[in-house]
Amino acid sequence: MSGTPGLPSAGPISRVSAADLGPLRAGSPWLREPVVVTGASRLMNEVWRWTPDHLRATVGDERLPATLPGPDGGFRYEPGRVLDSRPLAVARFFDDMADPDGPRWCLQQVPVERALPALFAALDYPDCVPRELVNAVNLWLASPGTVTPLHYDDTHNLFCQVSGAKTFYVFPPEDLDALYPGPLNTGAQHLSGVNLFQPDLDRHPRAAALGYLEATVRAGEALVLPAFWWHQVLSRDEVAVSVNFWWRANVLDCLVPGFMRQLQSAAVQDDLGALAGTFELGDGQGDADPFTDAADLVRLLHDIGEAKAALALTASVLRTARRRPGRAATRAAELLADHKELLEAPGRGGAAAAGRIDRLVADLTAIVSEGARSW
Repeated sequence: MSGTPGLPSAGPISRVSAADLGPLRAGSPWLREPVVVTGASRLMNEVWRWTPDHLRATVGDERLPATLPGPDGGFRYEPGRVLDSRPLAVARFFDDMADPDGPRWCLQQVPVERALPALFAALDYPDCVPRELVNAVNLWLASPGTVTPLHYDDTHNLFCQVSGAKTFYVFPPEDLDALYPGPLNTGAQHLSGVNLFQPDLDRHPRAAALGYLEATVRAGEALVLPAFWWHQVLSRDEVAVSVNFWWRANVLDCLVPGFMRQLQSAAVQDDLGALAGTFELGDGQGDADPFTDAADLVRLLHDIGEAKAALALTASVLRTARRRPGRAATRAAELLADHKELLEAPGRGGAAAAGRIDRLVADLTAIVSEGARSW
């Protein structure tokens, strides 16, 4: 990928020394916006050894899924379509990178624990990241000039650059509508329809008002990328080796449009477990059950004026509770039936609906309080 983005820059991403970076737990000020961490070798030890030479020596024979970008270095993700890939030995990847006429492979999001146990056995975790919430550690090998689509993730991310360099172009979560996300309940719901390098402002006029933050993350540096921040990543002029740690975000750090939209997804609507398995609910102390934490979140969403999101989460709690044994489950089924129209069309009804929402939230709190003693 060559050239520059077709939208204006809003400035650089802030930088901080690893010595000054605080814990990245719920409510941390370091999770409010992206920040580049310099001197990141202070955070942990092992991943910085995973240079091309080290990978060739330790896991060079391991065959991993490799993909080829398009002629412009980009990858095209579409709903229902899996990227074409082929097994490729790690050593072969580096051999091809050394050949000026060789294919420009990328090995993306390789799960270290499952695919590279020899590396995982020696892995140490960053002190700043809550290890109990880490749900993935991935290795990324990228050819120069390759670029990801513009997208967001619903987890927090510590992205460590071992060798080479990558430039991140990021937009805040509040830009969701102006970045035209893909349809809900598809594999593209987290992808932007906007081509940052060649934006079509006739097709995506709201994008015209946007500006991105940017930073080039170099070897020995890391990027803290909070959940739901949009980002597009360009690999610079040499082979890039990166390792990232994803961990579950606390819902209180995610009260942004992408999260509100995700509450309406089919998975969350079907079962509260889809939410509890993706995010940290409650205050992060681990002493409450998911139903109580979810009911608390419903009240918070209601109090801050996010009625549609509050109703979506209410429906999820009631549908899940309905499948539990006991009298509270019967009451949950009754509430679903009594408020079927409100829950299925939360944007309608005006002031009359507001009163019904108040009562529904109060009723939800009551049955969750009762059910928590038996579920």
